[in-house]
Amino acid sequence: MYLAFCALMYFATPATARVDLSIGELARLFVLSIIPIALAYHLAHYLSFLLIVGQYMIPLASDPFGFGWNLFGTTLYMVDIGIVNARFVWITSVIAIVTGHIIAVWLAHVVALRRFRDSRVALRSQIPMLFLMVAYTMLSLWILAQPVVETT
Repeated sequence: MYLAFCALMYFATPATARVDLSIGELARLFVLSIIPIALAYHLAHYLSFLLIVGQYMIPLASDPFGFGWNLFGTTLYMVDIGIVNARFVWITSVIAIVTGHIIAVWLAHVVALRRFRDSRVALRSQIPMLFLMVAYTMLSLWILAQPVVETT
């Protein structure tokens, strides 16, 4: 999918601006702009897991080797699964995904400005990438809404 949109970026760029440019080079130039999306997805999907399962570190800190120590007085700590609720997870996920996609679009635009030097050419080259990012965002938000907005 990414390479297909890189090809669209290539053909959206004026021929004079892509003289020494290939679709593969475009893909290599813009691939780092996908990292904020990956980080946002990890945060959205694993934050609640980290907050719940990460609590197991509290008793382990007092007895890291299983020798029966109680260094910090936390060996009897019980994990609180209510530390995060569904509302917190949903709001955090939406904020993470939207923020990650906004940063990704901004980074792609910065890369385009550096590569093409002309702001009109850079903007024109980014139209296909913008459609891809908006589609990814809409799909992500739709996926997040599925458990919350379930029809009967």
